Amino acid sequence: MDLISVANYATAHWAIALASSTLLYFVISAIYNLYVGPLAKYPGPFFAKISSWPNFYHSLTGYRHIWIWQCHQIYGETFRYKPNGLLFDSPRAFRTIHGAKANVKRAKFYEFWSRNSKDVHTLSTVDPGVHARKRKVLNQAFSAQAIRSAEGFVVKHIDRWCELLIQDNDGEQWTEPQNLAHLVDHLTFDIMGDLSFGRSMDTKEPGSNPFKAIPHIIADYLQFMYPISNSPILSWWVWMKPRGLDAVFQLLTPPGVKAYYEFIESSVSKRKLEEEEFEKNGTEKGGGRKDMFHYLFKTRDEQGNPAYSTDELYAEANLLVIAGVDTTAIALCSFFFYMIRRPGCYSRLIKELRATFDSADEIQSGPKLSSCAYLQACVNEGMRLGSGGPADAPRVVLKGGLDINGDHLTEGTCVGVSSWTISHNESHYGDPWTYRPERWVVDEKAGVSPEDVTRAQEAFNPFLIGTGNCVGQKLAMMELLLVTAKTLYRMDVRQAPGDYLGGGSLEKGWGMRDPNHFQVKDAYVSLRDGPRVQFRKRVTK
Repeated sequence: MDLISVANYATAHWAIALASSTLLYFVISAIYNLYVGPLAKYPGPFFAKISSWPNFYHSLTGYRHIWIWQCHQIYGETFRYKPNGLLFDSPRAFRTIHGAKANVKRAKFYEFWSRNSKDVHTLSTVDPGVHARKRKVLNQAFSAQAIRSAEGFVVKHIDRWCELLIQDNDGEQWTEPQNLAHLVDHLTFDIMGDLSFGRSMDTKEPGSNPFKAIPHIIADYLQFMYPISNSPILSWWVWMKPRGLDAVFQLLTPPGVKAYYEFIESSVSKRKLEEEEFEKNGTEKGGGRKDMFHYLFKTRDEQGNPAYSTDELYAEANLLVIAGVDTTAIALCSFFFYMIRRPGCYSRLIKELRATFDSADEIQSGPKLSSCAYLQACVNEGMRLGSGGPADAPRVVLKGGLDINGDHLTEGTCVGVSSWTISHNESHYGDPWTYRPERWVVDEKAGVSPEDVTRAQEAFNPFLIGTGNCVGQKLAMMELLLVTAKTLYRMDVRQAPGDYLGGGSLEKGWGMRDPNHFQVKDAYVSLRDGPRVQFRKRVTK
């Protein structure tokens, strides 16, 4: 036998041995996970119990949240979605996992989202101590004073947006149908650009504009990253990131995404120079804008140094844009999707708004807007049915374990609660697939008791809770209330006749068949398309 034959023979035997070892490992691992491991007693899809591939597959489809909901319908309140992971469908479990004193930390899922070792923002930080430091700084940008300062910028953009929607409309005819998802993307992006960088991108304005592509670039980026962060070999991906993988991804990054990163960094650099000049001169000459970046830049650590490095400012700016644009936009799309399909709700809300305010300019944060209880209820119901993050915010149990629903979970167990699932929980909402704002307002005559409202509120946490809650929730609520109130005060809105964009359809399958239920795609945040709407200027007589 010559040397080549010997080599081929040895290679073949090595390959067979490797394959056999791999198969043996998988079989032993599967038996352990099914019958011996700490989560063996929990129900779930067979293949999900022995492998993370089903979870990964459904992340690729964009409908992982629907798969999670389906599994809860089959297996009950708790099910096993991967060998070391459980998902729950109860407010009690949610509070246990996300409460301020929960013995958990963010899962490895979040570590993959950083471009490199310098690109670490508040959301991607898994170390509780580092997260606390970053969050303390970020809180300054969303303090009560900062939110009050931001309202003027927000109102300016909303008023211009409303003006453009009914420009040249005489109130007799409806405008041409438009995709509301695109309209609100441009509005929220302009608002966040102004608040974060001191510059409006003017994407809501007519005409071509390279910045208009950025919301779509963000969506593509999220759809690429989300499945990888749910990969069965996620630990390997994370381990490889500082060992060359980051550099590979940098080379493979699409031009549009690179342009987006360059946009973030150039915007932050410019805004940083303005703040430095303002600080140096002590006058308004250098800017003096009281936007979010001003508060981030102004915050100092105990030694008097800037609390955030330049790289941290880049990272947080990226997070602010994605979180500020997408989560607010999905809530607005959901609100209008249901409002234009529910004439009774629409009429009641219009009556409340137009009886409360004497002009659109009068609509601002304060007692009058706060008195619009039905408006708040309509917004809440839109957020319930159009979750900003439809799947779970995964956490890992730390040393000492965690007790959930009477069971003790050991260190290393992944746990979570799907926002989409708990928002469609029949025990808390009764008719969870129905848009019914009345469920949020106590009205004994209408059969809504305080207990009913409390039960609904227990399962309603659109901004999370505890140390990982959404830092910008007050700003988001201000935006949502102002946009919806000003829009419906100034104009009529309707569904484009015969158009069902945004709704479900029979061919989509279980959980997505209803044409009157708003559909989203899961890419950690909700991606959406529609509804297609028409506007008409309000004519007062």
